[in-house]
Amino acid sequence: MKNVFLFLLLTSAVSLMSCATSSKPQRQPVAGGERFSFPSQRISFFLPDGWKTLPKTKGEGRLLGAAHDNGEQPGGIVFALITAPDTSHASVKDPYFTKDFQRAWSQKGFTKFSKPQLVTVGGREAMRFEMQKPGANQSLLNYTFLDRGQMIGLLFAYYGMPVTKGPAVQRIVDSFSIGR
Repeated sequence: MKNVFLFLLLTSAVSLMSCATSSKPQRQPVAGGERFSFPSQRISFFLPDGWKTLPKTKGEGRLLGAAHDNGEQPGGIVFALITAPDTSHASVKDPYFTKDFQRAWSQKGFTKFSKPQLVTVGGREAMRFEMQKPGANQSLLNYTFLDRGQMIGLLFAYYGMPVTKGPAVQRIVDSFSIGR
């Protein structure tokens, strides 16, 4: 049941951001996990051991999905790397970017947002959002940045555990790289 819910949450999040052509990742085993790269998007990142990639789901724009359960503890985390066209925002610092982002997720029931934070991911300015769906045991952590007319999102969906859990999440974010 838990895995079905995580899968449904991922496909729900992915359906929100669509319209980009995905490519097959190149995978390289490395100590402690795997290195994934998408040459046509110039994106690469590290996925630690214990994460399982998910089969392709509906919705273009999802480059990769992966899940990590929480062992014997309740809950788990789903990760999605998503791209979508975005030519209406000049940067993530555009005040309309945050409003549009929150409006889109509010339509999916995520109405409790933490204050957005401007951070650096892979050498690029990114906006970090945390959001929750009131009345449900779901929360999302999203790092979004713009690159050459594309919005790229690192989306972590948490079920049954707080966003602050899971040190592997920061390791994935820190390993993210995009070419210029």
